[in-house]
Amino acid sequence: MNIGKFLQQKGIDPDKPVLNITRRQAMAGIMEAIQEYCPNVKIEKMPKEKLEHLIDSLGDNIINYHPEDYHPERVAFLGYIEELKKCGLTDKEEDALDFI
Repeated sequence: MNIGKFLQQKGIDPDKPVLNITRRQAMAGIMEAIQEYCPNVKIEKMPKEKLEHLIDSLGDNIINYHPEDYHPERVAFLGYIEELKKCGLTDKEEDALDFI
């Protein structure tokens, strides 16, 4: 089945986003999670490329994890532990991030 044609036949715009979050919104969630779980992290120390990847990784996590207790943000952080350690993440904060 051609999904695009099917949706168009139903009068549904196939190109309209289902989830739409800006990097500003993603970063706001990341900053809140940092404040809650790892306040020693100085996110401004993270290189631009790593920060972009961290922010962009939040999109998949929003789909896969419920928003309670900053789970999407915390999963994103778990993929960047070494970089976050360079920004001040402590072992205790790392333990607090891991809910899996």
